[in-house]
This record gives sequence, structure tokens and C-alpha cells, in this order.
Amino acid sequence: THHDGVEISPADLKFRFQLNKQLLANISINNSLDKRVAFKVKTTAPKKYVVRPSSGIVDGKNTASIQVIMQAQKDYPTDFANCKDKFMVQTTILADHEQIEKDVTFNKESREDLKESRLRVVLEGPAAPPSPVPEANENDEDASRAVDRDVAIATTAAGAAAETTAAAAGGDRLKTAYHDLSIVSKENNSLKTQVEKLIKERDDLRRTLDQVQLQGSAASKAPVNDAVRFRVSIIHIIIVAIIAFLIGHYT
Repeated sequence: THHDGVEISPADLKFRFQLNKQLLANISINNSLDKRVAFKVKTTAPKKYVVRPSSGIVDGKNTASIQVIMQAQKDYPTDFANCKDKFMVQTTILADHEQIEKDVTFNKESREDLKESRLRVVLEGPAAPPSPVPEANENDEDASRAVDRDVAIATTAAGAAAETTAAAAGGDRLKTAYHDLSIVSKENNSLKTQVEKLIKERDDLRRTLDQVQLQGSAASKAPVNDAVRFRVSIIHIIIVAIIAFLIGHYT
């Protein structure tokens, strides 16, 4: 934009957009006059941009460069293709020794030569990422079905392998259980045989005791009775102990 010897460029502020990164653009003010020119930069989005310097003086026959920094953005703007952000550069010629005064220098009512140049913001670079569920064409659908088929096959194979492993482990445990049961059965049969022998011996001793009591004399009966009864008692205790062991071991 050119106003009576003061040129503002570029016409559009272009930013190559990137997420989470500050973006830089420049405004150039070329003063071809002999007099000093004051400038001030305004924006419609002051929280989004940093302008350095936002105001100042350009000496005659000089050029000033102004940095415009877009703050890092976390999301893609909704108006990416048609950004509505704008900048305005105000310029006015200063008298000799005149300085910038707030609310005076850039007041339209008091400055007849105040010029305003408007600049649009243009965003360049990659647009917003595609939708997470893009429209699928026939090739995509075929590829998707192929992937699903491969996944199903892999899942079936993994399941079969797991079942085979579980069956093998179950077979080993069953063999061990059968082996342990066989050992227990043998021990049980052995103990039963011993108990039967002890019971038979106990019964024989009882019969012997009965015969001694019937046939023996009073003098000889006492020592025989004591010996036999002691042996019967010992056998009885052993039988009870074995039965108790069996009950505790197999219950």
C-alpha cells in the first residue's frame, strides 16, 4: 500500500502454519519522504500475535521492519482456508521535533493526514489432518477385509496352540495323578494286609487265652493270663493306631 510517499508491504501477511510452533512474518514501512513518519500497528487478534515494535518512527528516506509473531497454536484454526485475522498500519507525518503522544498522534480527529493500511492474514502449508474415519474406496475396503481375515486366522492359530498346550499340560497332570493314586493304592493294600494279619493274630491269642483259662490250674493260670493279655493289648493298640493313620491319611 502506498500513501503519499509511505509504502506498506506486503499486502498480505503470510504464515506457513505449523502446530505448536511460533510463526514469523514481517511488515515493511518504506518512507521515501524527507520528513519523519510515525506508525502504529493494530490487529483484530491481539492475544494471538506479538508485534515488535507495535509503534515507532521512520526517519526520512528510511525503511522500518516490523516483526509479527503468531503464538504457537495447539489446534488447527477452523478458518484455515479463509483466515479472518487482520492487521492495520496507521501512519502520519511528524513535524520537526514532534514525538509520539498517546491518544493524540494516531487520533483521526486531530490528524488529517493519518493513513490506514489494512493487511489480511493468509495461512499456508499443510491443511488440517483428514478425518479419523476417511471415506474408503474399493481398494481400501479390500485391504481392510484382507487384514481382518489375517487377524482372524492368526487368532484361530493362537487359540489352537493354546488349547494344544493346555491339553499337554492337562495330560501330564493326569499321568502324575494316576501315578500317585497307584502308589497310594499299593500302600493302602499293604496296610490292609498288615491289619488283617494283626486281627487274625489277635483272634488267635484270644482263643488261646480262653483255652488257658478253661484248662489251666489256678497256680499256673496267673502268669499265662498276664502274658497273653499283655500281648493282646499291644496288638489291639497297634491295630487302633493303624486304623487311625489310615483315616487321617486318606480323608
